[in-house]
Amino acid sequence: EDNLQKIKDFIKIAKGDLVFFPELALTGYKFPFDLFSQENINKALLEVQKLIKNYKKYVLLGAPHYEKNKIYNAVYSISPQSIEVLAEKFLLFPEMDKIFSSGEKRKFLEINGLKIGIIICFELRSPEITRTLIKEGIDLLAVFAQWPKARIKHWEVLLKARAIENQIFVVGINAISQIENFIIAGNSLSFSPCGDVLNKKSEKEEIIEVSFPLKLEKLPYPMKTPCLRFSHKIKSLDELKSIIQKRKKKGQIMVFTNGCFDILHAGHIHYLNSARALGDFLVVGLNSDKSVKKIKGFLRPINSQEERAYTLASLECVDYIVLFDEETPERLIKALKPDVLVKGADWEENKIVGANFVRSYGGKVKRISFKFDTSTTKIIEKILKIYKN
Repeated sequence: EDNLQKIKDFIKIAKGDLVFFPELALTGYKFPFDLFSQENINKALLEVQKLIKNYKKYVLLGAPHYEKNKIYNAVYSISPQSIEVLAEKFLLFPEMDKIFSSGEKRKFLEINGLKIGIIICFELRSPEITRTLIKEGIDLLAVFAQWPKARIKHWEVLLKARAIENQIFVVGINAISQIENFIIAGNSLSFSPCGDVLNKKSEKEEIIEVSFPLKLEKLPYPMKTPCLRFSHKIKSLDELKSIIQKRKKKGQIMVFTNGCFDILHAGHIHYLNSARALGDFLVVGLNSDKSVKKIKGFLRPINSQEERAYTLASLECVDYIVLFDEETPERLIKALKPDVLVKGADWEENKIVGANFVRSYGGKVKRISFKFDTSTTKIIEKILKIYKN
């Protein structure tokens, strides 16, 4: 209630067309999320909407979003006409997955020709997320946060970096509060595409006014987004061991799966995307031609190991590929020690090769349900039937 009243008071005196409030502005993190529902959130948001009808403003603020027994860390857009979820936090801070689910909603707001994209706090550390929004043609990146004072230098540098590298305006809206030993100390900042600071820093709860020109200055050079070659994804086991060791030291989670992936289809794509979402990088153990023949007979594979590896490497969700000649990837699993081992839901967990080994050191085993009822065998049978007739 105190937060809601502060939000309403600030709206009354704010002069801009668009008013931002930080991540979880309505509740903060020290909140009994499990005791509330979307009905409680909607009631508060409707109060805000009722107020802005008199002030003709758009409001963007952070608040929980309850849906289908899950709670998402979200940003809402409130206008005189509507209330909607614009973004749900996808990349959760460690341990926050005990409260929130990773969300996928990501919409855009366009006001006076200015297209706005949104990321939430910890997502600022992953330039890949901002790059995805850049592909949608955003002019301004709004970062809603509860960023601790202890790492405020990172906050400033990362905001500036996102502005310069993507040639967009960036506004960082940070809360002021205390979460256990973490002091959240404001310092909301805005940057121009050139990296110029557009407002003074402040550690007080106050309104900061920023103007964004509707016409951007022409760049003295073209902004490039290169299409990188992907042959570097195909690694030997020794190369991979060294890379994985270094990435794990940074706290990154390795996901491993394997398969023949003979004729790549929609089922494979859904499966690999789902696997990649379980960690920070995905290693695919690819059955070599020799291995496929052992499992499926002398008529397979249809595509050679070089062609299959090349095709897999073109997928954004696949980070590394390593070939193996055995019938199972047990040797690879023991050498690489994945944090998450993934197989299809058609496999019983106790029959998944390497499952017991991965669990023995605290790793996880995940089974992914299939979205599409298809397979390489079914595709081959369909082709034969069509051309036979």
